[in-house]
Amino acid sequence: MGHDRGLGRSGRSRSAILAARAGGPRVGARPEGGCTTERDNAPAWDGRPGHYEVWFLTCSDGRTGYWIRSTLHAPTGAPPEGRVWFARFDRDRPERTLALNAGGPMDWVSDRADPFEIRIGGTELSSGVARGGVAGDGHEVAWDLEFPTGEPTLRLLPDALYRGGLAPTKPFSPNRDTRFSGTVVVDGDEVALDAMPGQQGHMYGSRHAERWAWAHCPAFDGGSESVVSALVAQDRRGPVTTPFTTFVSLRHGDRWFRFSKVSRRRDWALGAWRIDLADRRHRLTGRVAADPERMVQARYLDPDGTPRWCHNSEVASSRFVLFERSRRGGFEEIAILSSEGTTHAEWAGRTPAPGEFVQHSDAGRPAGASG
Repeated sequence: MGHDRGLGRSGRSRSAILAARAGGPRVGARPEGGCTTERDNAPAWDGRPGHYEVWFLTCSDGRTGYWIRSTLHAPTGAPPEGRVWFARFDRDRPERTLALNAGGPMDWVSDRADPFEIRIGGTELSSGVARGGVAGDGHEVAWDLEFPTGEPTLRLLPDALYRGGLAPTKPFSPNRDTRFSGTVVVDGDEVALDAMPGQQGHMYGSRHAERWAWAHCPAFDGGSESVVSALVAQDRRGPVTTPFTTFVSLRHGDRWFRFSKVSRRRDWALGAWRIDLADRRHRLTGRVAADPERMVQARYLDPDGTPRWCHNSEVASSRFVLFERSRRGGFEEIAILSSEGTTHAEWAGRTPAPGEFVQHSDAGRPAGASG
């Protein structure tokens, strides 16, 4: 598998655990803070149960989108596993939407903190490279992609939530705005990607939120270089559910705008999310929309076995309007950002949404896995 170190009983060698701790994600950085791709992609798992971790990429040209994930799952009361996930979305021909995942024991998994790399079977995700495949359930898929790296990490949450255990999941976007080139092959049909816009992310934690909606767009109409990343989540503290907490980061030109709010009001439902946030100087309104008929439904598990159901689209759309307060006291419009099919979005909770969805099915083994 390209590594000369073995894996211990926990699934990783002691040297790997120490390397991950030493090079683990640095907390407290703003998007302009200069975090490296290696640092914020570094594996955070220390080998103990009660942890999950995800590295993923999403990309879309407005008609076709892809969602590729590598995950570590360390449950309480069961052996840990590595898993590879792949999904293709087709906005014009939803019958071509396809989703497969495959997992297995930690013998298949190896990782490295610096330079970053996670391998599961023959599937690799590293700085600037994603390649691998999944076969099963009557399908065979493979990908071989490259993408530029080097921009500062986008950290969507406030700095304090990256410290300690207040936030059950800590999200990072080490490559918040990048372009993917290479090939994707689905059942023998090869497609060439040439600078397809997207992003690469990393997250880890002890459990998922109770329910959430997430959206990210690095490719708005008209060649805008703006980026929007948004998250609304509700958590549980014992028997009590918390209010919905919303965080949005927007890059427009060379400026970053960050918004947040806490509310008992739910501003989203499956396939739709309305956003309206403001601070003393700026206001951001917007909407995110996706057709449920073009979604993939995926079942996630917390380390304690509690399921979450994620409904994902890589061909969603969005529109945002940014206002700035004028000297006269009102708000003046300074930017309109629209995306048709290039927004990555998902809606998730503790129960599956009703309807007919493409299921993210367990296909068997990732490419290159043995035993």
